[in-house]
Amino acid sequence: MKKAFLIFMLAAVCLGGSATFIRADTTADTTNATDTADATDTTEDLKASIAQKEQQIAQLEQEAQQYRQSIAQTTSQTQTLKNQIANINKQIKNLQYNISITQAKLDATQLKIKDLNNNIAATETTVAKNQQLITQLLQNLNELDAQNQLVTLFKVDKLSDFFGVLADIDSMQETLVAKINFLKVLKENLKTDLDKSQRMKSQYDSLKTSLGAQKDITTDQKQEKSTLLQTTKNQEQTYQKLLNQTLAKQQQIEKEINDIETILRQGINYGSLPSKGTHIFIIPVQGGRLTQGYGTVPKNSITRKYYSFHNGIDYGSNLGIGAPIYAAADGFIQAIGNNGTYAYGKWIAIRHTNGLTTLYGHLSYVGVKISQQVSQGDTIGYMGKTGLALGPHVHFTVYTTDSFKTESRWYGLLPVGASIDPGDYM
Repeated sequence: MKKAFLIFMLAAVCLGGSATFIRADTTADTTNATDTADATDTTEDLKASIAQKEQQIAQLEQEAQQYRQSIAQTTSQTQTLKNQIANINKQIKNLQYNISITQAKLDATQLKIKDLNNNIAATETTVAKNQQLITQLLQNLNELDAQNQLVTLFKVDKLSDFFGVLADIDSMQETLVAKINFLKVLKENLKTDLDKSQRMKSQYDSLKTSLGAQKDITTDQKQEKSTLLQTTKNQEQTYQKLLNQTLAKQQQIEKEINDIETILRQGINYGSLPSKGTHIFIIPVQGGRLTQGYGTVPKNSITRKYYSFHNGIDYGSNLGIGAPIYAAADGFIQAIGNNGTYAYGKWIAIRHTNGLTTLYGHLSYVGVKISQQVSQGDTIGYMGKTGLALGPHVHFTVYTTDSFKTESRWYGLLPVGASIDPGDYM
């Protein structure tokens, strides 16, 4: 009887917990569990479609990589109008590949969510059926247990019948224990699938945001090409004259930035900053590779004609324009600006809680707002070559927070501060 009591208690807990169990999102594209066998998209169909989409993604990424290599070669060529137009065309083609890849990933994720929701619906049906079976077994056992065994002994004609009744009780108890254990496993699997479904929905939303940004960036690139052709009237001489005019303005702007920040760096209190060598920040771009370090620019560097001191680290990416830019650490968006074809172009500044502020420059797209909280690894924008940039990259500067400020200029809001080597914290 003690064994039966323990089984009753275990079953009561298992059945009682079902009332508060989290169920699948009713707004999701979930097939009714009773109709699973007749669903338009069977599990086999969905898995086949998912495999087809993943194969399509792999093919598109392989083709896009060829364009990315071609873009890298074009970027290293002499700055001529012809090369610039060719580079923009390749960037547009690369972005179109990225859009196709993102759309295919969206489709694949949607199929995976549908497949998972089918599994959730089927599991919920199985859970409900097992709960009913357990309830019935409990009722049967309760009825048998309510009969005194001595009374049962006198009711039967043969002693063997009495032992048969006892055997039936033991068999039902064993079945009940097995059903309870199976129900526990089903509930654990259901919770795992529900959590996975939520993660997939978040991934879907993120991909949808990326797709919108990629389309906007592509539109901007087409507009840049159109503006360039209109301004130069497709004449190389006019283009070179425009380059020289821009160079003179860039040199003046960079000198002003360097003069301001040289003074600000003299006031840095290093004792109030995090210890060097602590890995506070992550590389802020997907597939990032270092293209220029922090500090004095060598005289033989191609960028020396623009500035003599580099106040940050530059990272390129094989993904080219449109590569996701990540928050290097937790913080909130302190400032956002757009310097057009000068200085940092489109930029974002994040204030962190450790006395440091990070800047992300030359973006093609800004995906955050002032005062927005961000976590390390969150996508805040997309790589570009706005401002003073010879090719697509992200300019990453680390300032002391107490020195960071923005000043209004004719080309937009200019961020300045006491910069330190980002490599000390990466």
